[in-house]
Amino acid sequence: MLLKNCKIYLDKKIVEGEILIDDNTGKIKKIARIINNNNENIINIKNNLVIPGAIDCHVHFRWKSKKEGFKSGSLAAINGGICFAIDMPNDNPPITCKELFYKKLEDTKNLPINLFLNFGITENNYREYIEEAKVYKIFMVKSVGELYISNYDILKDIFLEPKLYCIHAEHRDVILENLKKYSYNSWESHTLIRNNKSEYLAVKEVLKNLSDNSKIHFCHISTEESLKEIEKFKDKHNISVEVCPHHLYLTKDMAEELKGFGKVNPPLRDDKDRKALIVGINRGIVDIIASDHAPHLLEEKLKDVKNCPSGIPGIETLLPLTFNLYNKKLISIDRVISLISINPAKRFNINNNIIENNIANLTIVDIKKEGKINSDLFESKAKFSPFDGLKVKGFPIYTIVKGKLYESYGLKI
Repeated sequence: MLLKNCKIYLDKKIVEGEILIDDNTGKIKKIARIINNNNENIINIKNNLVIPGAIDCHVHFRWKSKKEGFKSGSLAAINGGICFAIDMPNDNPPITCKELFYKKLEDTKNLPINLFLNFGITENNYREYIEEAKVYKIFMVKSVGELYISNYDILKDIFLEPKLYCIHAEHRDVILENLKKYSYNSWESHTLIRNNKSEYLAVKEVLKNLSDNSKIHFCHISTEESLKEIEKFKDKHNISVEVCPHHLYLTKDMAEELKGFGKVNPPLRDDKDRKALIVGINRGIVDIIASDHAPHLLEEKLKDVKNCPSGIPGIETLLPLTFNLYNKKLISIDRVISLISINPAKRFNINNNIIENNIANLTIVDIKKEGKINSDLFESKAKFSPFDGLKVKGFPIYTIVKGKLYESYGLKI
């Protein structure tokens, strides 16, 4: 397969060139300005952008659940231009033992995308080491079963272990106190119960327990206060920060209008927080954008606030929403590619390099393509989105995974 008329992102520069991929091995055979080849399988990229395969480092593919599953999750990833994903451990039952981890790992084989797994940390298993685990997940508030840390004093011991931990930072005590103060009877009440303070104090709890060798990745940071606190520690400690598109676009003023489609954890925040996340991206405090793809059944999301589960599908909107930030002149194109490709590859040790003899994992984006998000056309089983009808600019058009080319229809606008 020969990719012609490419704008390739190489060594922090966009260069014109062509890429020859071996159809048998899936490896990149050659990268050059012009490649003379008799290959009959020629794909005209039409001067669109070719970047190292995009990575969504935060997905919930709901292993063995009717809500999603690895097959539909993989198809959703491809439709969204994603080559690599890291799946979270809060399945039912949660992935907190080696036996379950390896059963789940077996089911990741032969998928059309590259799927890696998180291992769930509890107060009883944090000394377990699993070579194949890409990262270890800590919930600071109750998740599924025993998958959470209730005694924060143990964090100091946990962080002494030579592992990369990703953190869901919401403080249990703040949430419990707010449940006494607020009636859980409106969509706004969800944002008040899990307020800014709950995230900020959880972040502080993590930071005060770090050792010199700790490696921490903060998931879905959503508040200005948290970013300011993390910034104080980033130079001294091995810390990375992730944000999600829903916190970059939506605010808690929209909660009553969005209803269940806007119910996420951590919840939607004030506009000042949304703007602070953009500033954090541009200042380099934020390293990664991930979707927190969390599909549910539509009938569940239509329930009242108490019974509606938190989470929205996002893997198919991650790239369009991120490239749209560039087209709105909020962040640079280099920053976009760093957030969705370069930085997560470095952080999670994922090889998505565009180099000869490497397996071809490439995302091809038409950064000028405009359209509206239409969740009816998602490949995910969760065909709803708080972004339905939003006009954005910048869509994936091809996803090449393990050397195989798929059309990504840019949400089939």
